[in-house]
Amino acid sequence: MTPNSKHEPQCFLCARSLRRVGADFTGKQIYKCDHCEYVATPISTAAETIALYDDPEYFDGWGCNLEFDYDRFEPSVHRQVQDYLDFIGRHTQGKSLLDVGTGSGLLPHLARANGFEVEGTDLSKHVSENVPEKAGFPIHHGTIEEIQFTRKYDVITMLHVLEHTSNPLSTLKRCKELLNEGGYIVVVVPNYQSLDSRIKDFLSAFKLKSRPYKHLALGHHNYVFSINSLEILGEKSGLQTIHRQTQQPAWRAGWWHRFLERYGLATWCWIVYRKAT
Repeated sequence: MTPNSKHEPQCFLCARSLRRVGADFTGKQIYKCDHCEYVATPISTAAETIALYDDPEYFDGWGCNLEFDYDRFEPSVHRQVQDYLDFIGRHTQGKSLLDVGTGSGLLPHLARANGFEVEGTDLSKHVSENVPEKAGFPIHHGTIEEIQFTRKYDVITMLHVLEHTSNPLSTLKRCKELLNEGGYIVVVVPNYQSLDSRIKDFLSAFKLKSRPYKHLALGHHNYVFSINSLEILGEKSGLQTIHRQTQQPAWRAGWWHRFLERYGLATWCWIVYRKAT
């Protein structure tokens, strides 16, 4: 969101006024761009963000552990990361990979076993100080806009990261700067236009949920995108969209979920951008 002269929130992509949707169960205000198809909440302060990601227990969940012992991660976590690597293999080329917001570091860890030269970034000191010793590759601490890199990459991955940023356009433009010519950016984010989100939005709007809009994870996620908003974001960043799809998490991949994927209604958006040569 960006403010205009009347202090009304504006879309950071098309500059149209955002429509107020309501408030979530914590009181956070929710705004929507009907043209670009995303929702946003007032951005968390830097101090709030740092406190969230510097807490080691943030990583002690989601099938992972504080010790970053990959052999003890839940099988579903390994299965999901393998899905990411298969996707990267189908839609990109090159062998140098930067994983932005790497978290546990499992993706670059497995990518390195597949022949990639890998590095990571993370806002968490717990990650940047502990994962390199465990996994054996460098992790830069801070936002991608702040870090001073000494090289460029063939592939940059942002898997469930862009929704956490304070300025997705700035982040994607910085990633473009760090790409080799013809390089790729792979983004996965929650899908605001998913069937699940639409149903929960409806229930929230009519106060039929005990915790309205909890599914948007606002305050933790600053933005919730759609395929449409991601394509506009890529265009504004000077990138070419070469592939887009919606897909369910690896642990929810039955026939019904494949139907949702076919019609763009699955839980996550997957998109690949390319830097023009």
